[in-house]
Amino acid sequence: QNAKTTSSSLKKLKVIPKKIDFSFLGLLYELIREMPCFLHLGLKMASQIDHVAVVDEMETAVLNQKEGEAEMEENLEMEKEKIEQDFCLEILPLIKDSQNQHGLRHGDYWSYRLYCSRRLRRIRKSLHFTHGRKHRYTAKLLTVEMIKDIRYLHLPLICAERAWAHAMQLKQDADKNFRKKHHLNRKLSKANKYAQELLSLCELCPRCDPRTRLEAEAYAKWMQANLYFEKQEWKRAFDCFGSAQTIYEQLASAVLEEHRCHYSQRVDEIVPSIRYCAYNIGDMPSDIKQLSQLRVAAPGYELLASKIDLVISQTRAKAASTLTEITWCGRKVPVKNDKLRISLVHLRELCDEAQRKVEEESASQQLCEQIVLECHDTLQIIKEDLQQEKKEEEKSHKKSQRLETLRNHLADIQNYVTHMKLTHSIKRTLLIVASLQKSQKKGRPDEFVRLFDSLLQHLNELENLPGFSEDLEEQKQLTARSFRFKSHRAFYLAESYAESEKWAEAYALYDRAMEHLSQAIKLYGSNKSALADLQKLSDQVRGQRSVAQVSLFGGKDKEKTENVDLSTPLASRLDEVLRISPNKKLPPLAPLPPELQPIPCKPLFFDLAKKHIEFPNLDHRIEEKSKGASGGLLGWLWGGKK
Repeated sequence: QNAKTTSSSLKKLKVIPKKIDFSFLGLLYELIREMPCFLHLGLKMASQIDHVAVVDEMETAVLNQKEGEAEMEENLEMEKEKIEQDFCLEILPLIKDSQNQHGLRHGDYWSYRLYCSRRLRRIRKSLHFTHGRKHRYTAKLLTVEMIKDIRYLHLPLICAERAWAHAMQLKQDADKNFRKKHHLNRKLSKANKYAQELLSLCELCPRCDPRTRLEAEAYAKWMQANLYFEKQEWKRAFDCFGSAQTIYEQLASAVLEEHRCHYSQRVDEIVPSIRYCAYNIGDMPSDIKQLSQLRVAAPGYELLASKIDLVISQTRAKAASTLTEITWCGRKVPVKNDKLRISLVHLRELCDEAQRKVEEESASQQLCEQIVLECHDTLQIIKEDLQQEKKEEEKSHKKSQRLETLRNHLADIQNYVTHMKLTHSIKRTLLIVASLQKSQKKGRPDEFVRLFDSLLQHLNELENLPGFSEDLEEQKQLTARSFRFKSHRAFYLAESYAESEKWAEAYALYDRAMEHLSQAIKLYGSNKSALADLQKLSDQVRGQRSVAQVSLFGGKDKEKTENVDLSTPLASRLDEVLRISPNKKLPPLAPLPPELQPIPCKPLFFDLAKKHIEFPNLDHRIEEKSKGASGGLLGWLWGGKK
């Protein structure tokens, strides 16, 4: 019966086979075999008591989990809505920061192009938007529906920047190689294609805000203008540059202060391009001066700079065709070399500009340096021509009158350019001297000595120029300037000796400076500016010479300046004679504020009449006091009378 009951219960649990042998051994065997099921049944019956509480707890946990998931979904939806509202791509600040950090600050387009390739690959891998795998390429088109992250908009932007950087890299050799120029146009077309793709995505994407669309439009117009500019389609380039300028000006007035400089810089880059397009259309006069200003206004814009350089060279070539001769020492010298003519035209332009900017010291100094460098290049051209003429004469094995005349003309042109070079070298050195004298940290005397040495050397070369020594008036001016520069040199050399406290040498050099000054004043005559400078120098020389004389003859036995205590004021050592260099710091006259001295806080009184005064007798008062103290117990204790 027990076996039957067990079998029926097991059948209810569906844990025993259909047929069971109910003999004793068979029953024992079945019980042993089904022992795990019995254990499971016992555990289930034991836990049936707390089953309801466990189910309630599980249901509560499931509900809490579902509510948490719902809250997370709501938060995600809110974040998505927020992202949709704040989906802003600052194109120009983004690319400007990348360009400045990766090579374009130094004009290294190759490094920037490699950076764009690396960044493009990183973005594609992070978005899982790669074109296939290792050995198989599968193109993927970017559509508006796929833009769920702002990085998707970075893809066409960086592709456009990479193509543009490659084009600018090719621009350096495009003028020499036609194939590279063709490659340059293809890369600019590719950059324009990606910029237009970025614009269409920003316009169709509902997440993009108005600023992103406006920046994408300005960037696309700017890139399209670059393409038209390179293809020399001036009218289209003018319109596209104008549209980009208008948009960037509006953005510059609306963005934050930290990003405003990028937009202002882009506007400054666009303005010379617009003027150059107007020049080619015919709205501006063809003046080489204005072209030079445009070239200076866009130093980092390679497309515009190369175009302007080409036009300037063509304009100079046209102006050089009219330059047939120069005047040197009253003689007219013909110029037949076209390359030399262009160089001389450029020199005249720089000299005229230097005369207009006499008042601006920094600009005049830079122009003088440009003139000196251009003179050096011109002299190199003349030297090559002279060598070529010499080779022709050696080949012919005889002297020709034509070659001799041509050599004389080249020698005259060489003297003319050398005179111009030396003159502007003197101007540049004088401007450096003036700037050192006006600066707060004045230069050391050794620096002035070196500068005046170079000035005297230039004057010596000018005096020895062939043909120039025949002009007596010029020779007189050169002699006057020579004495003037010698006086300055002697003065600063004396100052350097005074710093070293070599007073004998300093005094002798001050005397020599006064001699040169007297000669220069006689030769200058009525030149007021030169006389004013000489008079100022004369006053300085007299004062310093007196100091040197006193130091030389009045302080031979005194200590040197290095051993003199300059912190002690002069008021406390009036009996000493100090020998101090005028260039050293002088000791103070008196200590300021004065030193504090101790004084008594109250006055003292001395009794001088004590021995001459008779004091009254007060013995009776003392006796009365002693009598009052002798009575009573206290009097008995202290031995008073009974």
